[in-house]
Amino acid sequence: MVLSISDDEFIRMKMAVTDGDVDDALQILKKLVQRLEQQKNQGMKSHLG
Repeated sequence: MVLSISDDEFIRMKMAVTDGDVDDALQILKKLVQRLEQQKNQGMKSHLG
């Protein structure tokens, strides 16, 4: 599974890691997991239809 991220998202991730901002890192991770789940669900729908 591949998830494309924007330059802004990558910079935000780097900043969260560098700053040790646990809350921001968790928010980023939650959004990435949500996007992966959406992709997975879309893939499943395409196989059904």
